[in-house]
Amino acid sequence: LPGRFATAVESNPKLFKRIGDHIAGLGSLDSFKPQNLSNIAWAFATAGVSHRELFKKIGCHVAEKGSLGSFKPQDFSNIAWAFATAGVSHMKLFEKLSEAAARKGEFIETQHIANFLWACATVGYTDERLFSALTSVIASKLDKCNEQQLANIAWTYSVANTPKQDLFNKGYASALASIEKDFSAEGLAQLHQWQLWQQELESGIELPRSLQAKCRNAFTSQGFFESKLQNDVVDELKATGLVLDEEVLLGSGYRIDALVKLSDGRKVAVEVDGPSHFIDRRPTGSTILKHRQVVKLDSIEVVSVPYWEWDELKNSEMKQHYLRVKLFNDQIM
Repeated sequence: LPGRFATAVESNPKLFKRIGDHIAGLGSLDSFKPQNLSNIAWAFATAGVSHRELFKKIGCHVAEKGSLGSFKPQDFSNIAWAFATAGVSHMKLFEKLSEAAARKGEFIETQHIANFLWACATVGYTDERLFSALTSVIASKLDKCNEQQLANIAWTYSVANTPKQDLFNKGYASALASIEKDFSAEGLAQLHQWQLWQQELESGIELPRSLQAKCRNAFTSQGFFESKLQNDVVDELKATGLVLDEEVLLGSGYRIDALVKLSDGRKVAVEVDGPSHFIDRRPTGSTILKHRQVVKLDSIEVVSVPYWEWDELKNSEMKQHYLRVKLFNDQIM
């Protein structure tokens, strides 16, 4: 039923809106079983239907429950995955789900573990208690993980920056190497960030050179485009008289929007962060990871220009003042 429900949007998108409006307008969701809620959220996210009021309703209902004892691991996984995929953070929901998941620690299917952690990392919820609690569970099921799950798990812990030597050791690297040919381009890119994380930690854990090369190539080959927002910021940077290079590929493999060379010799990466870099104005896991690794591995300060701050600036004078304050003080006066 959930699969059929999700594909219905192709023929009748109005149906989704009517269903979403109806559920969001209910006084209470107490009559819905956990599986009902997870299936609904999963179906809307899978179909790519945005209905923030519905997700808010489900999120508040779950977050405010006294106990999640009736929720199964698949319910945790589906709800978290749906919210992350739909671009809805709802931190109280993720906190509630994570606390319950950490206590239970009873994920049976590796897919449920990988999807749940991926969702938490994607929305930027990286509570160390959760990631620590699930380490032993993952380690015990490592041989049951497929290539996508292994890559997702590696990426989520890289975002959370929760080092676990009992999980990420030479055995994990060997497991990745043994299925080198099976990884998708996305999985290889995730593993490049995991290898960068190992460099951050100075763990000494390395993928085989051939796999490292594939991962870096997949990561640096990811498509990019210059947005109107990015061009506007760069034009105003140039107008201030600053020396800069655009679309710079760094040693880590990350590409930054502009590398500004300041008069005091410092180099600053200016990242023009549009809507895709945030979920409810909170940095996504990808944004968090990029900024941290550029600072740590490329030794370059990162200054973020969030889209909503830029949109509030009405003219060039305001924009250039904003940029000067950002670059020299990193705060608006």
